[in-house]
Amino acid sequence: MIRALDILMAIVFAISAVLQWNDPDPWPWALIYAAAAVVSGMSAARASAGRVAPSLIAMVAVVWGVWVLIHIHGGIAWSHLAETMKAESPQIEESRETLGLFLTAAWMAFVVIRRGREKRKLAH
Repeated sequence: MIRALDILMAIVFAISAVLQWNDPDPWPWALIYAAAAVVSGMSAARASAGRVAPSLIAMVAVVWGVWVLIHIHGGIAWSHLAETMKAESPQIEESRETLGLFLTAAWMAFVVIRRGREKRKLAH
């Protein structure tokens, strides 16, 4: 089950990285999603990405997400995030960006915690 989730998240992050190329500032977004895709793919393949890479990605995503969140002018448009794929206002785009960063951070944190548990099991 966990391996299937790793595969799913690797695919989601890879798609997210590719979709950034229509953004005015694609590089930072594509890089964080691509990094998360690689870590998720390595986790699915049972190849160790260690805990440092996913920890760094999670920390960057949280700090970046908080920064975007506090700079959203006019409030968060959470209720409008899924109404249409078009970002009809800057608040919708920034809210989606924040959500993407926090989801990235959450998944990377899950990978770190899981890696720690697996390491402890092997030690016993």
